[in-house]
Amino acid sequence: MDDPRLPRLLYFLLLSAGLLTAAYYYPQMPHRIASHFAADGHPNGWMPRESFFLIMFFVTATSAIVAFFAPWQIASKSNARINLPNRDYWLVPERRDATMRYIAAMMGWFGCALLFVLILGTSLAMQANLAPDGRFNSEAMIAVLVGFLLFLLVWMVRFIRHFQRIAPSDN
Repeated sequence: MDDPRLPRLLYFLLLSAGLLTAAYYYPQMPHRIASHFAADGHPNGWMPRESFFLIMFFVTATSAIVAFFAPWQIASKSNARINLPNRDYWLVPERRDATMRYIAAMMGWFGCALLFVLILGTSLAMQANLAPDGRFNSEAMIAVLVGFLLFLLVWMVRFIRHFQRIAPSDN
């Protein structure tokens, strides 16, 4: 879990799948796309196709900030500017690199989960625009959001617990 390479790989696989999905659906979309939906799945907001895809691209790209820029930004700060439980233990020179790798890996996993939710929501919106009744699958989106919240809970517990513990021989 300390190696950021696996979440980076998964992130780029998810991103590729999202881009391929958008490329597949783009020519099939009407010129005016339903872009916002009520809780029951019926559309209540529209925008031009080009605007929809441009906004979705930029919103989805924000997950890269969380996954890649934030850990880099944290690592560039001085120890005094990093707020961690047991900071003096985790940021000593012999542990700092491993600590930053762990943070990068955890932020990478968070970025993957966020990207998945964004891609799925966009995909459901595109599918709704092609459906005869134009209805968004709210139930699927709720299930994904519940899954994301569960992931977030486990992620936060793991992150906090990791930095709360100190090896007994190092006290």
